[in-house]
Amino acid sequence: MANSIAAPPAKLQLPVEVIGADLYGQQFFERTQTVTIHRNGVSILLENRLGPDTEVIVRNTETNDEAIAFVVGQISQDGAGHVYGLAFIDTSANLWRLQFPAAEPQKMVQLICNGCHSVCAISLTDIELEIFEASRELTRSCDTCNSFMVWKETGSKAVRNKPVKSTEQITDPKVIEPRVAAPVTSPGPPPVPTTVVSPAPSPVASPVEERRKNRRAGMKMTACIRFSGLEFVATCEDISKGGFRFTGAKEFPKGTRVDTAVPYAKSGTNIFVPSSIIYCHKMPDGQFRHGVSYTKNRRSSNWDQ
Repeated sequence: MANSIAAPPAKLQLPVEVIGADLYGQQFFERTQTVTIHRNGVSILLENRLGPDTEVIVRNTETNDEAIAFVVGQISQDGAGHVYGLAFIDTSANLWRLQFPAAEPQKMVQLICNGCHSVCAISLTDIELEIFEASRELTRSCDTCNSFMVWKETGSKAVRNKPVKSTEQITDPKVIEPRVAAPVTSPGPPPVPTTVVSPAPSPVASPVEERRKNRRAGMKMTACIRFSGLEFVATCEDISKGGFRFTGAKEFPKGTRVDTAVPYAKSGTNIFVPSSIIYCHKMPDGQFRHGVSYTKNRRSSNWDQ
């Protein structure tokens, strides 16, 4: 596979591991396969449901190379699961060491927000184009709605050349006074008609480009893992309501049942809850990255539950 030349998107079904938190905040570790591979992203079949903008770790199982990616959108779904388009945070990531030909000009589309009806022109990346061609819509943030919204392609010619927001005041056409031509006092050549052309809107950065530029800093907290009467302090790399991820020198095999406290203060009062190690991966530096999932019963730390 190394140094293979492919035309994007490359339709390749390759084994891959995905680690992250699902739509409900539960940590997961899933072995699956790619559907298509792009210059700066990949589409992957997953049983777990993911929310927009969710960050996950994508790992090539053959080389153990991994990269952080975020969910751009869902391409399709069927009985086998959901196909999501993911974009790598680091544009230089090339987990499968493919060589792509020179990039073609990005496609421009005009989108309208389902909420406030703002209109903007966006240049699409490869992974965005695959999602858009499948559904004719994208999920992206809207400054007016202050939330992630569904944006659909608009065919309205009235706003195609100029972005219009719902908050703009539009003059009622019923009260527009007709334009009166100036009287002609002497014969002469007819006036040359002038055409008023609305300025084309400046292209808005694509959701992928916006996300890379304004990436949120990962939440980091101190955690304590209690196992067999011993306590191990570690720093969380990622936190959700369903669990967290941490890296440490001690290995906790997958399936290990532990008690965890997040956040943890050495001299304070800490609340430990029963948890499980859902994956353990040895890093190149010899440390171990773990995924922790809280068990459903948090009221007791009985190991038999």
